Amino acid sequence: MPTPRRTARFRCVIALAGGGRPEKVVEGVADGVIAEAPRGGQGFGYDPVFFYPPLGRTFAELTDEEKARVSHRGLALAAARRLLSG
Repeated sequence: MPTPRRTARFRCVIALAGGGRPEKVVEGVADGVIAEAPRGGQGFGYDPVFFYPPLGRTFAELTDEEKARVSHRGLALAAARRLLSG
């Protein structure tokens, strides 16, 4: 199957509400490609088939630290932290 038909995206949205402040919503997105075959032994779910081109590996091949920096959840959490600390 041609690569354009194998694109994939993980998305995480976090809503922050309370404390008398207006509601804020942040998002993290990781774009990738569906791998031809599963690779790697880390992670869970779709991680072995989610190939992340900037690092040249699937999410299941990344260390926990690498994945936290580039995953949809890690990016959304970092954005939420910035809002909460600001």
